[in-house]
Amino acid sequence: MGSLGASPAVSASNPFRTRILAGEVCAVMSVKLVTSNEIAMMTKMGGIHGMFIDMEHSSLDLGRVSQLILACNYVGVSPLVRVPSKSHWHISRVLDAGAAAVIIPHIESVEEVKALVQAAKYAPLGARGCANNQPILNFQGLPSKVQNEVLNRETMLIPMIETPAAVELADEFLAVDGVDGILIGSNDLCSDYGIHGQYDNPIYQDAVTKIVLAGKKAGKPIGIGGIGGRVDLLEKWFAMGASWSLSGGDQAMLIAGLKALGEKYNGINERVQKARASS
Repeated sequence: MGSLGASPAVSASNPFRTRILAGEVCAVMSVKLVTSNEIAMMTKMGGIHGMFIDMEHSSLDLGRVSQLILACNYVGVSPLVRVPSKSHWHISRVLDAGAAAVIIPHIESVEEVKALVQAAKYAPLGARGCANNQPILNFQGLPSKVQNEVLNRETMLIPMIETPAAVELADEFLAVDGVDGILIGSNDLCSDYGIHGQYDNPIYQDAVTKIVLAGKKAGKPIGIGGIGGRVDLLEKWFAMGASWSLSGGDQAMLIAGLKALGEKYNGINERVQKARASS
């Protein structure tokens, strides 16, 4: 993206990016329900470096998301925001709110990828509108040239691959200057292949392997969504070169915890009722 020139110390807070570019595996917490600022600190205390804030499959608005983004940045967790559409105003406004990465679902063509770069990156790479005092840079007032070079390099644009046709374009997507990686949408991908939920199916596994190897070849990180519970598959693809996954979600964690609590007390109740009946 070019040299920072006279301001080499300026950088964006993005521990997720630092970790995956160093070749380390990174867990990511998915959020679409629990959005109070405390979840950012809990994520940090859990040793998790990225938070996936999902605006596609939730009712979250930008006001709520922007506050969670700030909380993440201040505690040292990278806010990764999946926007609800490919619209340039969704992409640029999320980045202006301080997102460390913007993730765009349902990308189907190289032309769409190039349009995403135009929305997410500043000139000369793209055409994102300039605004100073960016939250991800702690609201510093910086020369536009310095700020724009830093953010072009250190905030991430990550299109999603969720269809068989897009799988075949993985190399071309990754070759576009300004694309910083890919996230695989496993469930939509399986659905489009007609093998919904069949993560052991060779069709799905071959598709993921193809994308992971394309990322390794391009030197750009690949994330895998939708199979956080299949650590066996994730570890296989991490060994191949993938670097992150949507590892757990607030809804699933709450439901699992509540079910475990309910089962424990149902068991207590059964034992107590038997004891009372026999006394």
